[in-house]
Amino acid sequence: MGLVRSLDEIASVTQHFSKGAIMEDAIMVMATFRTKAEVVKRVLPPPLEPDPASTGLAYVAEFHRTNFGPPYKEAALFISAQYKGEVGNYCLSMPVTNDMAMTSGREILGFPKKMAEKITVERKGNKVTGVCIRKGIPIIEIKVNLTGPVEPEAFPHIGPIYLFKYFLDPSMSTFDYNPRLVKQFNEIDWGKPELGEGELTLVKSKHDPIYEIPIEEVLIAGYTEGMKIRMLAGEVIAEVDPIDFMPYSFIKNDWPL
Repeated sequence: MGLVRSLDEIASVTQHFSKGAIMEDAIMVMATFRTKAEVVKRVLPPPLEPDPASTGLAYVAEFHRTNFGPPYKEAALFISAQYKGEVGNYCLSMPVTNDMAMTSGREILGFPKKMAEKITVERKGNKVTGVCIRKGIPIIEIKVNLTGPVEPEAFPHIGPIYLFKYFLDPSMSTFDYNPRLVKQFNEIDWGKPELGEGELTLVKSKHDPIYEIPIEEVLIAGYTEGMKIRMLAGEVIAEVDPIDFMPYSFIKNDWPL
Protein backbone atom coordinates (compact mmCIF):
# COMPACT_ATOMS: atom_id res chain seq x y z
CA MET A 1 0.00 0.00 0.00
CA GLY A 2 1.70 3.18 -1.16
CA LEU A 3 1.33 6.36 -3.14
CA VAL A 4 1.56 4.36 -6.37
CA ARG A 5 -0.29 1.05 -6.59
CA SER A 6 0.88 -1.96 -8.57
CA LEU A 7 -1.25 -3.63 -11.23
CA ASP A 8 -1.75 -6.56 -8.87
CA GLU A 9 -3.02 -4.25 -6.14
CA ILE A 10 -5.38 -2.54 -8.60
CA ALA A 11 -6.68 -5.94 -9.71
CA SER A 12 -7.21 -6.90 -6.08
CA VAL A 13 -9.27 -3.76 -5.40
CA THR A 14 -11.34 -4.37 -8.53
CA GLN A 15 -12.01 -7.94 -7.45
CA HIS A 16 -12.86 -6.85 -3.91
CA PHE A 17 -15.61 -4.51 -5.13
CA SER A 18 -16.85 -6.72 -7.97
CA LYS A 19 -20.03 -7.42 -5.97
CA GLY A 20 -20.53 -3.82 -4.96
CA ALA A 21 -20.07 -1.78 -1.81
CA ILE A 22 -21.62 -3.60 1.14
CA MET A 23 -22.93 -2.20 4.43
CA GLU A 24 -24.25 -4.72 6.94
CA ASP A 25 -25.15 -5.32 10.56
CA ALA A 26 -26.96 -1.99 10.30
CA ILE A 27 -29.67 -0.31 12.33
CA MET A 28 -31.94 2.26 10.70
CA VAL A 29 -34.91 4.43 11.57
CA MET A 30 -36.81 5.69 8.54
CA ALA A 31 -39.91 7.56 7.43
CA THR A 32 -41.65 8.06 4.12
CA PHE A 33 -43.79 11.14 3.72
CA ARG A 34 -46.03 13.11 1.42
CA THR A 35 -44.84 16.56 0.35
CA LYS A 36 -46.03 19.38 -1.91
CA ALA A 37 -45.99 18.79 -5.65
CA GLU A 38 -45.04 22.39 -6.41
CA VAL A 39 -41.95 22.14 -4.20
CA VAL A 40 -40.84 18.89 -5.82
CA LYS A 41 -41.21 20.50 -9.23
CA ARG A 42 -39.10 23.49 -8.12
CA VAL A 43 -36.16 21.56 -6.69
CA LEU A 44 -35.82 18.75 -9.24
CA PRO A 45 -33.03 19.39 -11.76
CA PRO A 46 -33.92 18.63 -15.37
CA PRO A 47 -34.21 16.13 -16.99
CA LEU A 48 -35.77 14.61 -13.86
CA GLU A 49 -39.52 15.06 -13.63
CA PRO A 50 -41.86 14.94 -10.63
CA ASP A 51 -43.53 11.74 -9.60
CA PRO A 52 -47.28 12.44 -9.29
CA ALA A 53 -47.25 10.84 -5.83
CA SER A 54 -44.99 13.65 -4.49
CA THR A 55 -43.44 11.56 -1.73
CA GLY A 56 -40.12 11.49 0.06
CA LEU A 57 -37.95 9.26 2.23
CA ALA A 58 -35.67 10.08 5.14
CA TYR A 59 -33.52 7.84 7.30
CA VAL A 60 -30.88 7.83 10.01
CA ALA A 61 -28.63 4.77 10.13
CA GLU A 62 -25.60 3.19 11.71
CA PHE A 63 -23.57 0.84 9.50
CA HIS A 64 -21.63 -1.37 11.87
CA ARG A 65 -19.67 -3.28 9.22
CA THR A 66 -18.66 -2.45 5.63
CA ASN A 67 -16.35 -3.84 2.94
CA PHE A 68 -14.76 -0.44 2.24
CA GLY A 69 -13.71 0.94 5.62
CA PRO A 70 -14.57 1.35 9.28
CA PRO A 71 -18.11 1.55 10.67
CA TYR A 72 -19.86 4.85 10.11
CA LYS A 73 -23.19 6.60 10.48
CA GLU A 74 -25.35 8.22 7.82
CA ALA A 75 -28.56 10.14 7.31
CA ALA A 76 -30.35 11.01 4.08
CA LEU A 77 -33.27 12.76 2.46
CA PHE A 78 -34.80 11.78 -0.89
CA ILE A 79 -37.77 12.96 -2.92
CA SER A 80 -39.55 10.88 -5.52
CA ALA A 81 -38.71 11.62 -9.15
CA GLN A 82 -38.90 9.97 -12.54
CA TYR A 83 -36.83 9.79 -15.68
CA LYS A 84 -38.46 8.60 -18.90
CA GLY A 85 -41.29 7.15 -16.86
CA GLU A 86 -39.15 5.18 -14.38
CA VAL A 87 -39.98 6.33 -10.85
CA GLY A 88 -37.19 6.46 -8.30
CA ASN A 89 -35.74 8.76 -5.66
CA TYR A 90 -33.55 11.84 -6.06
CA CYS A 91 -31.07 12.35 -3.23
CA LEU A 92 -31.06 15.87 -1.76
CA SER A 93 -28.82 15.28 1.25
CA MET A 94 -26.65 12.52 2.76
CA PRO A 95 -24.55 13.53 5.78
CA VAL A 96 -22.03 10.95 7.05
CA THR A 97 -19.48 10.59 9.86
CA ASN A 98 -16.60 9.04 7.89
CA ASP A 99 -14.40 10.73 5.29
CA MET A 100 -14.01 7.66 3.06
CA ALA A 101 -17.76 7.12 2.94
CA MET A 102 -18.14 10.78 1.99
CA THR A 103 -15.51 11.06 -0.71
CA SER A 104 -16.22 7.74 -2.40
CA GLY A 105 -19.95 8.43 -2.51
CA ARG A 106 -19.48 11.94 -3.91
CA GLU A 107 -16.70 11.22 -6.39
CA ILE A 108 -17.87 7.92 -7.82
CA LEU A 109 -21.67 8.20 -7.92
CA GLY A 110 -22.48 11.82 -7.13
CA PHE A 111 -24.16 11.47 -3.74
CA PRO A 112 -24.43 14.94 -2.11
CA LYS A 113 -22.53 13.82 0.99
CA LYS A 114 -21.22 16.13 3.69
CA MET A 115 -19.56 15.51 7.03
CA ALA A 116 -21.77 15.58 10.11
CA GLU A 117 -20.40 15.86 13.62
CA LYS A 118 -22.98 13.54 15.19
CA ILE A 119 -25.47 10.97 13.91
CA THR A 120 -27.25 8.67 16.35
CA VAL A 121 -29.94 6.01 16.44
CA GLU A 122 -31.23 5.24 19.93
CA ARG A 123 -33.90 2.82 21.06
CA LYS A 124 -35.55 2.86 24.49
CA GLY A 125 -38.26 0.25 24.72
CA ASN A 126 -40.63 0.86 21.83
CA LYS A 127 -39.41 4.40 21.21
CA VAL A 128 -36.70 5.01 18.60
CA THR A 129 -35.05 8.33 17.76
CA GLY A 130 -32.65 9.09 14.94
CA VAL A 131 -30.87 12.45 14.80
CA CYS A 132 -28.35 13.99 12.41
CA ILE A 133 -26.47 17.04 13.69
CA ARG A 134 -24.51 19.26 11.29
CA LYS A 135 -22.97 22.62 12.15
CA GLY A 136 -24.57 22.25 15.59
CA ILE A 137 -28.10 21.91 14.19
CA PRO A 138 -30.24 18.72 14.28
CA ILE A 139 -31.16 18.99 10.60
CA ILE A 140 -32.93 15.60 10.46
CA GLU A 141 -34.82 14.04 13.34
CA ILE A 142 -37.03 10.96 13.16
CA LYS A 143 -39.06 9.66 16.10
CA VAL A 144 -41.04 6.42 15.97
CA ASN A 145 -43.29 4.74 18.53
CA LEU A 146 -43.03 1.12 17.43
CA THR A 147 -46.15 -1.03 17.36
CA GLY A 148 -44.65 -4.37 16.34
CA PRO A 149 -42.62 -6.43 13.89
CA VAL A 150 -43.66 -6.79 10.25
CA GLU A 151 -42.61 -8.73 7.20
CA PRO A 152 -39.90 -7.01 5.10
CA GLU A 153 -42.46 -6.43 2.33
CA ALA A 154 -44.18 -3.89 4.58
CA PHE A 155 -41.17 -1.58 4.33
CA PRO A 156 -41.05 0.74 1.29
CA HIS A 157 -39.86 -0.55 -2.07
CA ILE A 158 -36.74 1.36 -3.10
CA GLY A 159 -36.41 1.80 -6.84
CA PRO A 160 -33.56 3.51 -8.65
CA ILE A 161 -31.67 6.33 -6.99
CA TYR A 162 -31.07 9.36 -9.22
CA LEU A 163 -27.91 11.41 -8.70
CA PHE A 164 -25.95 14.09 -10.53
CA LYS A 165 -22.20 13.71 -10.88
CA TYR A 166 -20.32 16.96 -11.47
CA PHE A 167 -17.26 18.98 -10.46
CA LEU A 168 -16.58 22.68 -10.90
CA ASP A 169 -13.61 23.43 -13.12
CA PRO A 170 -10.59 25.29 -11.68
CA SER A 171 -12.01 28.68 -12.69
CA MET A 172 -15.12 27.93 -10.55
CA SER A 173 -17.29 29.42 -13.29
CA THR A 174 -18.47 26.26 -15.02
CA PHE A 175 -18.03 22.48 -14.82
CA ASP A 176 -15.17 20.18 -15.79
CA TYR A 177 -17.65 18.33 -18.01
CA ASN A 178 -21.37 18.38 -18.61
CA PRO A 179 -23.10 17.21 -15.42
CA ARG A 180 -24.13 13.57 -15.67
CA LEU A 181 -27.37 12.04 -14.48
CA VAL A 182 -26.58 8.73 -12.76
CA LYS A 183 -29.00 5.89 -12.00
CA GLN A 184 -28.04 3.44 -9.28
CA PHE A 185 -29.77 0.51 -7.54
CA ASN A 186 -29.34 -1.08 -4.13
CA GLU A 187 -30.17 -4.60 -3.02
CA ILE A 188 -31.64 -4.38 0.48
CA ASP A 189 -32.19 -7.01 3.15
CA TRP A 190 -34.35 -5.22 5.71
CA GLY A 191 -33.30 -7.51 8.57
CA LYS A 192 -35.86 -7.44 11.40
CA PRO A 193 -38.20 -4.55 10.57
CA GLU A 194 -40.79 -3.00 12.85
CA LEU A 195 -43.38 -0.34 12.06
CA GLY A 196 -44.97 2.35 14.18
CA GLU A 197 -46.28 5.90 14.42
CA GLY A 198 -43.64 8.37 13.33
CA GLU A 199 -42.66 12.02 13.25
CA LEU A 200 -40.12 13.56 10.85
CA THR A 201 -38.62 17.00 11.46
CA LEU A 202 -36.31 18.94 9.13
CA VAL A 203 -34.81 21.85 11.09
CA LYS A 204 -33.89 25.14 9.46
CA SER A 205 -30.19 25.65 8.77
CA LYS A 206 -28.44 28.04 6.40
CA HIS A 207 -25.92 25.26 5.72
CA ASP A 208 -28.52 22.62 4.82
CA PRO A 209 -31.68 24.03 3.22
CA ILE A 210 -33.48 20.68 3.17
CA TYR A 211 -36.02 22.26 5.54
CA GLU A 212 -37.52 23.74 2.36
CA ILE A 213 -39.10 20.33 1.74
CA PRO A 214 -42.44 20.39 3.62
CA ILE A 215 -43.54 17.29 5.51
CA GLU A 216 -47.27 17.15 4.81
CA GLU A 217 -47.89 13.68 6.25
CA VAL A 218 -45.77 10.77 7.45
CA LEU A 219 -46.89 7.69 5.52
CA ILE A 220 -44.66 4.89 6.85
CA ALA A 221 -42.34 4.98 9.84
CA GLY A 222 -40.19 2.14 11.07
CA TYR A 223 -37.00 0.75 12.51
CA THR A 224 -34.87 -2.26 11.73
CA GLU A 225 -31.84 -4.15 13.01
CA GLY A 226 -29.58 -6.53 11.13
CA MET A 227 -30.03 -4.68 7.86
CA LYS A 228 -27.75 -5.24 4.85
CA ILE A 229 -27.33 -3.07 1.75
CA ARG A 230 -25.41 -4.00 -1.37
CA MET A 231 -24.78 -0.98 -3.56
CA LEU A 232 -24.65 -1.91 -7.22
CA ALA A 233 -22.66 -0.10 -9.90
CA GLY A 234 -24.22 3.09 -11.24
CA GLU A 235 -24.96 4.01 -14.85
CA VAL A 236 -24.75 7.37 -16.61
CA ILE A 237 -28.10 7.80 -18.34
CA ALA A 238 -27.96 11.43 -19.53
CA GLU A 239 -25.84 14.56 -19.76
CA VAL A 240 -27.23 17.89 -18.63
CA ASP A 241 -26.75 21.37 -20.00
CA PRO A 242 -24.33 23.06 -17.54
CA ILE A 243 -26.14 26.39 -17.56
CA ASP A 244 -29.50 24.73 -16.87
CA PHE A 245 -28.00 22.68 -14.05
CA MET A 246 -25.96 25.40 -12.28
CA PRO A 247 -28.86 26.61 -10.01
CA TYR A 248 -29.22 23.09 -8.60
CA SER A 249 -25.51 22.41 -8.09
CA PHE A 250 -24.98 23.95 -4.64
CA ILE A 251 -26.44 21.16 -2.49
CA LYS A 252 -22.95 19.72 -2.01
CA ASN A 253 -21.37 22.78 -0.38
CA ASP A 254 -21.91 25.45 2.27
CA TRP A 255 -20.74 28.46 0.30
CA PRO A 256 -22.33 31.77 1.38
CA LEU A 257 -24.40 33.52 -1.25
